[in-house]
Amino acid sequence: MKIQAFLIPRMWRVPVGCAVTAVLPPFNFLTLHYVYFIATCLIASVIFYSTSTQWVSVTYVDSLFLCVSAMTGVGMNTINLSTLNSFQQAILFVLLILGSSVLVSSAVFMVRKRAFDAKFKGISDARAKEHASRRASALEMNGCETQPESIGVPGSNDVETSTSSKPDAKTSVTVQPLPVEIDDQIQRSDDDQVTMSDIRSRNNHHHHHHRVFPMAGVGARPDLNNHPNDTTPNVPLYREYSQSALKGVLRGSQKYLTSKSLISRNSQFHGLTSAEREVLGGVEYKAVSFLSWIVPIYLFMFLFLGMMGMGGWLALNHPDLARTNGLAPFWTGAFFAVSAFVNSGMSLLDANMTALQLNAYPLLTLGMLILAGNTLYPCFLRFIIWTMRQMLPDRPAWQSWRVTLDFILDHPRRVYTNLFPARHTWYLLGTIIILNGIDWAAFELLSIGNKSIQVLPTEYRVLDGFFQALAVRAGGFYVVNIADLRQGLLVLYVLMMYVSAYPVLVTIRNTNVYEERSLGIYADDEESSETQPTQKSNVIMDLIRHHMGRPGFSESSRGYFVHQQLRSQLSHDIWWIALAVLFIAIAESDHYDAEPVAFATFNIIFEVVSAYGCVGVSVGYPGQNFSFCGAWHPISKLILAAVALRGRHRGLPVAIDKAIMLPNESLAWAEEEDAVIRKERAQAWGMDRMPVESV
Repeated sequence: MKIQAFLIPRMWRVPVGCAVTAVLPPFNFLTLHYVYFIATCLIASVIFYSTSTQWVSVTYVDSLFLCVSAMTGVGMNTINLSTLNSFQQAILFVLLILGSSVLVSSAVFMVRKRAFDAKFKGISDARAKEHASRRASALEMNGCETQPESIGVPGSNDVETSTSSKPDAKTSVTVQPLPVEIDDQIQRSDDDQVTMSDIRSRNNHHHHHHRVFPMAGVGARPDLNNHPNDTTPNVPLYREYSQSALKGVLRGSQKYLTSKSLISRNSQFHGLTSAEREVLGGVEYKAVSFLSWIVPIYLFMFLFLGMMGMGGWLALNHPDLARTNGLAPFWTGAFFAVSAFVNSGMSLLDANMTALQLNAYPLLTLGMLILAGNTLYPCFLRFIIWTMRQMLPDRPAWQSWRVTLDFILDHPRRVYTNLFPARHTWYLLGTIIILNGIDWAAFELLSIGNKSIQVLPTEYRVLDGFFQALAVRAGGFYVVNIADLRQGLLVLYVLMMYVSAYPVLVTIRNTNVYEERSLGIYADDEESSETQPTQKSNVIMDLIRHHMGRPGFSESSRGYFVHQQLRSQLSHDIWWIALAVLFIAIAESDHYDAEPVAFATFNIIFEVVSAYGCVGVSVGYPGQNFSFCGAWHPISKLILAAVALRGRHRGLPVAIDKAIMLPNESLAWAEEEDAVIRKERAQAWGMDRMPVESV
């Protein structure tokens, strides 16, 4: 009876525990990101609502919406911000900074740096114990002192003197034996290399929990074992590389490691021993430590200079604009600068930027801040690091810094989500120039004959068009009345707001170190025989395979990855936007009956897409200076706030991203497995018979 009484509770505890685990999201980067934003907005909204003055009626729904709008960078306002008291304006000011992507990424640096410190401390302690044990044994056996061995952080001083297992010229790396429980699961082939079926068997070896909220990021496959096994030791999977099999795809890593290890695309290091992994970790640690200083300095300098510039200019040139709204001029200009850098578009002036549409300095300054804080932030940051690398003197004392900066420039996605290789950075710059150029040209062309725009002087009409092009994709400001623009231009703005995050988003995921693993392309189903190419391949067949969604290798597979990510992102976005428009249109039916023009469905779509894109441009409401959503019912405002939170997280990397994962002993498996599969795919597609120029 006692045994049965013990077993019965345990029997029902297991399924209950599994059910709870399935409902709760996993503890990872995306989950923490959501928790940070939601918790901060809830706490700030309570403080915001409780500090309202008696003569200003701010409901809790409006308080919550304003806090979410500031935190997510949407910038829409349901009431005129000039009517808020100074403390409430200060809350929004702080939330703008707390929600900045630059600041949030700085926090990731700090967490990863602490994890590196803990890992290296463990390595140093283990070496110290080993040294003490060897010294005690030597004293006991020989009765004499032994020379102490150097102990330190791997790769922290000189990367060329830290490797302990140097491979010979014929074989790349000698591998440590696998644990018995894992080795039993892996059947090796004749050449002692791991095959595709071996990796599938290892991936299926562990039990997976399917979750309601997988929090794996857009495009990731939560049904596959994408995460490396945390219990697996840090050892390579196979002993020897065939250089010819990956000819033209791999390049050596002698710049950072004195070994014959290789680097494949997206900065995947493989073929490293455990000692070489420690050295590589030391180089990454110095890179993370360097960026943990550079990124906060970047944030502080742009905010400080922007606030000083805009605050001082407004106080000296047009203090009457702020005082008309009952505001301090310097505070109003400083709020403008911060709002521009975080790409929010919030303004303490009721007229937003239309009050400054004939002033070149604020338009150019805020335009530069918009670019530096979001769309061109990766380009600005890489240019700063590249400039620092060029300025370093060519002396032995600076060798360590040169290696660190070279590693950041050569392999940026191993250390930071918003820093890309040179080629992708140029692509991003070109994409931003083209998209903004289209917006600018459309503004000028579609404003011909528009009396509300033609009244502006020609030089300022051109400058206003340039600023509006920058603001409509991310900045959120409006320099002219949006409702007065032509219908075709408004439709173009909807499309541009929808794709506002795509250039950076696609670049982040296309340069992910664990790109294949995050997409789950190594599924268990075998490829059909019809997908296998013949020995004779040509450009036409490669293009057919590419457009049919069948990946080849190298560049063709990159196109496949981009295609998969775009398709996943589109399907992810469209449901949220469609459902939000549907529910809001239902909730605002009575307003539509009373004011069919103001509450037209297109205006609702415009507002929802602007919130989801975290842009904040609004068609407004007749007779009021706040956003169109300010005239909505409370339930519609709550739906739009949820849309804004979801849209703020759509541009984040997937859960399996080297730049957001803590350093642990399982990451080597991910790179080594990907290298094995990539090699087998190359051999299957006959890439070992292709010349280098065709790769």
